[in-house]
Amino acid sequence: MCNFLLQKTYKINSFNIFLFIMKKILLILFVLTSFNAYAQEKKWEHNVSAGIGAFFSKAGKESRNGVAFKLGYGLNYYFSEHWSVMPGVSYREVIENAFESTNDGVNDDHFTFIDVPIIAQYHIGNGNGSWTFGLGPVFSFCVGNTSYYINADPSDPRNKLDKCKSFSLALQPSVAYQFAKHWKVGLEGHLNLTDMKNKDDIYLNGRRHIHHVAATIGFVF
Repeated sequence: MCNFLLQKTYKINSFNIFLFIMKKILLILFVLTSFNAYAQEKKWEHNVSAGIGAFFSKAGKESRNGVAFKLGYGLNYYFSEHWSVMPGVSYREVIENAFESTNDGVNDDHFTFIDVPIIAQYHIGNGNGSWTFGLGPVFSFCVGNTSYYINADPSDPRNKLDKCKSFSLALQPSVAYQFAKHWKVGLEGHLNLTDMKNKDDIYLNGRRHIHHVAATIGFVF
């Protein structure tokens, strides 16, 4: 009798577990179907953008600023009507005294970066009049460095030493407004998280960070 009851209880518990699993599977399928219904309408989106703004550099106790230029491409993938993720690649320059001629011996900062952003985006609305808010990490590779140049002392050991290391990590917040079928305008930040100081630079007391904020215009299709 006990064995029969135990066997019956086991069968009931197994059936309940089976029902629980089936409900979870159906729920997951429903969510995926809902996402795919929107994805069939709009799944991929190409983004070409250009930006110009100001950069702010902090190296130890010394602060510098100048102009930042950026040109980038992103491939946006929509998970739903409101959420997407956009990996991309960008060319970025930060230039101190970009529109001024400098005298010989002046050691202005001028860095060139290749950025690889991976941005999560939240969309409000669709098409004209819609807003996009983005946030995500940026992996930056310095491909154009500025070296120290101590004009007063050609034998200074800092001469020809690169100021920045080749890799850094940043955070990119952004907001954009779509005002036409294919056009967006917005603001974008670059918050440098890691120390960009060259590991061989024993002369800089402190850390090196380079941030920027830029106005952007983008073409989407």
